Amino acid sequence: MSGADPALGDAFRQAMRRVAATVNVISICVDGKPMGITATAVSSVSMDPPSLLVCINQAASLHAPMGDMSHFCVNVLHGSQEEVARLFADRARHALRFASGGWEEDGDGPPRLHDAQATILCRRIDSHSFGTHSIFIGVVEEVRVRGDIDPLVYLDGAFRSFAS
Repeated sequence: MSGADPALGDAFRQAMRRVAATVNVISICVDGKPMGITATAVSSVSMDPPSLLVCINQAASLHAPMGDMSHFCVNVLHGSQEEVARLFADRARHALRFASGGWEEDGDGPPRLHDAQATILCRRIDSHSFGTHSIFIGVVEEVRVRGDIDPLVYLDGAFRSFAS
């Protein structure tokens, strides 16, 4: 999209600030080491088969290894997990991400956050590059949900609890 109208880009950015998005941590396991990033660009694709997509910036640390992974997990954050979102969004705090506790790791598969609003384990089946991001599509293999419903959302540049 190089050469795009800067005013259009600014207007689009302002429009997207008005779209509330659920906050997620996308996790994978690379050679026994967990990796993850905060992401809001997650969407269901189909109910048959159950599938979803995640969009990841090509500059993100997770992007290159994601293309080689057989599985990824979408950890849908609960309203009480703003600090988890901030931790996974901050490259400088990379070493602390999975040390925070609450993560289930089996050494081969992607880590899952115990108290997440939901965890959705996916088998990666396809990917497409577009602009600055890649779209990774996964078929759902396992879902776990938390009883209470209070997702962490991102709106107008800030984290917010759905309940608030």
